[in-house]
Amino acid sequence: MIAPTPFYSGRGTHMRILHEANALAERGHRIIIVTYHNGTTPDNLHPNISIRRIIRFLFWYTQIAPGPNWQKIFLDMLLCIKTLRISKKEKPAILHGHLHEGILIGWVVKKLLFFRKLILVGDFHGPLVEEMRSHGYLRIGLIQKIFNFIEKIIHRMPNQVFVSSPGLKQKINGDRKENDAFVLTDAPTLTYKSNPPANLVHNRHESDLPSVVYTGGFTPDKGLEQLFEVIAYSIKNGLLCHWIIAGDPLKQLIVPEEIKTALTVISPLGYERLSELLQRADVACDPKRGNILQGSGKLLNYMYAGLPTVCFDGPAQRFYLGDELAAIFIARDTEDFYHILKTLLAMPADEKRKLKAKILKRVNEFSWAQSARMLENHYAEQLELK
Repeated sequence: MIAPTPFYSGRGTHMRILHEANALAERGHRIIIVTYHNGTTPDNLHPNISIRRIIRFLFWYTQIAPGPNWQKIFLDMLLCIKTLRISKKEKPAILHGHLHEGILIGWVVKKLLFFRKLILVGDFHGPLVEEMRSHGYLRIGLIQKIFNFIEKIIHRMPNQVFVSSPGLKQKINGDRKENDAFVLTDAPTLTYKSNPPANLVHNRHESDLPSVVYTGGFTPDKGLEQLFEVIAYSIKNGLLCHWIIAGDPLKQLIVPEEIKTALTVISPLGYERLSELLQRADVACDPKRGNILQGSGKLLNYMYAGLPTVCFDGPAQRFYLGDELAAIFIARDTEDFYHILKTLLAMPADEKRKLKAKILKRVNEFSWAQSARMLENHYAEQLELK
């Protein structure tokens, strides 16, 4: 697996890579993850998985937060060299590239080792150009057109394509000769304790008010601006709840003054504390707009905690919620988001129990073992065509 990222640092992209690899390793496969020099080794890494890192040539590069960085071009060149050397020595049958950069690296290695007839599998987590724009890059029209062209070319490189959401599947299929992209579903990644500690959140509001939680990235594509609008609208209309926003380093989050007294920020939130926080919450929210073509691993973790989760409409949200829950939780706009929250927070205890049962029933339809079987079947098909 080619992972052009500081694996592992406990965020969404890394969760997908780790749990895919672990699930495949459980089925007897040997996995080599090739990645950047920085990052940690996860505690729950399967023995069949090894992590190989590039040399620490850019020793000053310590960024683990998501987002583009022009220094990554050089890191990816080093990653390409590392992948080529490992492929020559280990002789893998399949190169599984994560993200657009990992797929491009896999394609280069495949072409250089053409006599091996390597299979290149592309695992797309989100759209390249849209994510770069959300981080403030590609503001010049000509540069954006160049990257749009590069993105389309990369979509055509793999023998087999997997994506993280139905919307991304549609986009990538439009760039390929055949409609052969498959949605490789995320699955819950958390475990829950029977008695989580009560002191995770300290705030004068907490003991009296129900809590609404958001966890995850603080970057623009995660919908924080929309969430702040919802919070402001809720305060204006007298909704009595306390908001908890937890995730990325605090320097990435600018909270408007008018809503600061209504929320607690936990930053950074260690992944090991995430399950404790969700068990203490009453409602969760995923404010990411539906036109963002990423998956939604956080939604599955919320559901696995039995949390009602309000979100904006989008293919990934409808895919994971299913028709029945989507009709309850999906909001059209800020006002609708507020009204759904208000209804959920005022729901009687017996109705909450019934709703939680429906949520848990739905989320248990997704598992990493199921996703690993899907990968394995498509690996086998590609090897037969070799």
